[in-house]
Amino acid sequence: MSKVDISIAICSHNRPDGLRDCLESLILQDTGNLFRYEIVVVHTNSPGTVHVIDQIAAKSTVTVRGILQQHQGTVVARNRGIKESHGDWIAMFDDDQVAEPQWLRELWLVAKEHHSKSVGGLLHLRLPPGCDRRLSQRCRRMLGETVMWETAMPYTRQEGPGTGNQMIHRSVIEQVGDFDQSFVLRGHDTDLYRRIRMAGFESWFSPKAVGYHVIPQYRLEDSFFKETSLHNGWSFARRDGLERGWVVALGLALLRIIQCVAINVPRLALAKISKDAEKVLDAKIRIWRAEGYVRSVLYFIAPFIFVQKSFFRKYEFRGERHFPPSSAAIE
Repeated sequence: MSKVDISIAICSHNRPDGLRDCLESLILQDTGNLFRYEIVVVHTNSPGTVHVIDQIAAKSTVTVRGILQQHQGTVVARNRGIKESHGDWIAMFDDDQVAEPQWLRELWLVAKEHHSKSVGGLLHLRLPPGCDRRLSQRCRRMLGETVMWETAMPYTRQEGPGTGNQMIHRSVIEQVGDFDQSFVLRGHDTDLYRRIRMAGFESWFSPKAVGYHVIPQYRLEDSFFKETSLHNGWSFARRDGLERGWVVALGLALLRIIQCVAINVPRLALAKISKDAEKVLDAKIRIWRAEGYVRSVLYFIAPFIFVQKSFFRKYEFRGERHFPPSSAAIE
């Protein structure tokens, strides 16, 4: 095949309709004749997925390749997508998103202009038809919405690119390693960004590289927000522990407990009194994130004491690659 500059890597499991919309937007990217790209879809051979890939590939002028992944798991699939990609750059996108026609070109332009080997873009939410909920910014971030900076700028320690809208040069991944597969559901992008930043690479945000995250109804339920928030707290605790040390992380965990008792619990009570459902959810998210953070710190400081096996099983957490959970369970 002809040399490609960028490989768009997508993971897909049993979401053929969403994948179709996603690929329809990606095969029509306006490159401005600046680069060549391909699309790699790592899938689990779920019903309808292969048919969608074949249909899109048959009418696309861009190469679209399907890669069967026997072992399910998002992080494993992302690493497989990187391995199977032919481009010097790997752009990551999700099968429940659609991209603006200039999405990939804007990532490319920011990368070239700022000599950056790691760039990310903007994700808006596309809520279900008829949904008029007044979601707080915190709720929207839990659903995948990115920062809304108006100009291109470097990411910060607190704000980094996510795998729903990100492009990384292959040389960076070769230096810092691929995604840590111990992050079963979420947090693998936060961990990769931590390693990229600590290796000295500056990542840039592109406000014109726009995608839309399509939100199904079930993701607006409290149970989804709870699971996502717990994972969010867990991944941030691991980031702090690995980067700043677990003693510092323990101090931050104590501060989060104090903040919950002094601010977040009273905020939740007032929201319940005022019967403002969205403020109630926002306060719960703050508390759930703190819980995930504290549980993570306790586990990594004293894994044989704070094993929390039932908690991990319920929310599909897993320990560090080189720090496996103890078999002695404290329920």
